[in-house]
Amino acid sequence: MPPTRRSLLRRLAPLSVAVATAGCGGAPTPVPPWRDPPDDGADDTGGTTTPVDAPTRLAREWGFDDAVDLTTVGADPTGTEPIDDVVRSAVDSERLLYLPEGRYRLDETVVADGSEGVDRIGLVGENATVVPADGKDDVLFGFGAGSPVDAAYCKGITFDFSAENTGGRPLLARASDAVLIEDVTVRGEADVDQDLFRIDVTGSAGSGTVRRLRLPDGAPADTKVTGCEVGDDNRGDLSFLDCEIAGFPDNGLYADPPHGSVRVVGGSYRNNGVAGVRVNAPDGDAVIRGVHVRCDDADGAGENMRGIRLRGGRSVLVEDCFVELLEVTSSDGAITFASELGAATVRNCLIRVDTDGVNAIRIKSPAGETTSEGPFVCDSITVVGDASDGAAIEAAYRSGVSFRELCVHQSGGDRDGVNLASVDGEFVDSVVAVTGDPFVLSESRLDRRNVSVPDAPVAVGRSGQTCGDRDVGSNLDME
Repeated sequence: MPPTRRSLLRRLAPLSVAVATAGCGGAPTPVPPWRDPPDDGADDTGGTTTPVDAPTRLAREWGFDDAVDLTTVGADPTGTEPIDDVVRSAVDSERLLYLPEGRYRLDETVVADGSEGVDRIGLVGENATVVPADGKDDVLFGFGAGSPVDAAYCKGITFDFSAENTGGRPLLARASDAVLIEDVTVRGEADVDQDLFRIDVTGSAGSGTVRRLRLPDGAPADTKVTGCEVGDDNRGDLSFLDCEIAGFPDNGLYADPPHGSVRVVGGSYRNNGVAGVRVNAPDGDAVIRGVHVRCDDADGAGENMRGIRLRGGRSVLVEDCFVELLEVTSSDGAITFASELGAATVRNCLIRVDTDGVNAIRIKSPAGETTSEGPFVCDSITVVGDASDGAAIEAAYRSGVSFRELCVHQSGGDRDGVNLASVDGEFVDSVVAVTGDPFVLSESRLDRRNVSVPDAPVAVGRSGQTCGDRDVGSNLDME
């Protein structure tokens, strides 16, 4: 029996998202804007064809037959009349929804649901701003809200949450095969106690990409709002590329799925509570690469301002990241290995801690049935800053711990270097320059080889990249 359009979509949608994320092995691969150069009308044979506009071209790339400009079917681009009914009427598995430049008022939730026969849903805008009704505190667009669709796409939309007590969830995307959220922005503080974006790829062979999601204005500190979360229904693989998430009290990026893999590549995460980036990989892998996390404002931020939190899994990698804890409400550490974590590697990272008593790296003791065997690897890491008291590195009740090629330079008063309790591991080819004790060991076995312990902290250069005559993390963007 020949494949149906629906079955082809199921097979091709994950591939399209995988192609979009090519290059995740290193720096994110630049992608062109969705508005392609004008078609000159030439075909491959030298003849001419009818020019195809950008929304229609994009629609075909995503598997739709065509695109509909919603202003041509009644959507008001001035923000005066709501567009709820227009959007609902236009939803169709074969049609991409397009909002040209303008402001669009949305009073009620718009749902596109698999139980209603919607296979896929796509919404794309060009300088288009969606404005919820004043006091809106619910979901704006629910793609697969009740029953997952096959594929859900949203691109080029700005949501205006600047009105007081207005917010809700801009987008819930639940799809079995593919989710793509790209160039989407929320402006204004989300002063409604509702997490913003939620993504679930419900099929184990499915994949999702969130690229250039911008949430710069956060939420009030007395709420429990998360910027972007992966839902409990997720089973597929997810990538978060070059996102900007700032000022959320209950995690910036909460990428802690029950199944599937997670990749966070590039991007900026600033002044988020609980964690700037939190990942988990219970049955897949998790990678955080080239991310900048900065906490420099304790006023109005959430509690426990960790930088990167490794929540769980046995295949977790953090590399080429820059984490700064300059001013925090409180914190477990710049990079924390949670009690549930089975194994992880952190390498080629720069960590700056200026907040007293806060660890740069913390490897917590195991919880419950969690193995303590690791490995837990910290390789080619520079720790700088003027934090006083406590220790730069702390670990407890873990074996298989390896610290290699570390530069620890903490100039604050009474600052220890490495504090280990019941740890079995190694510390090699490293420099520990602190004002307190370089090593505080309690019932620990630590094989130390080629470790330099200067009498006073060594010079580390303008950006804290060098340690003695070694260069650590020099390829990181320090600006």
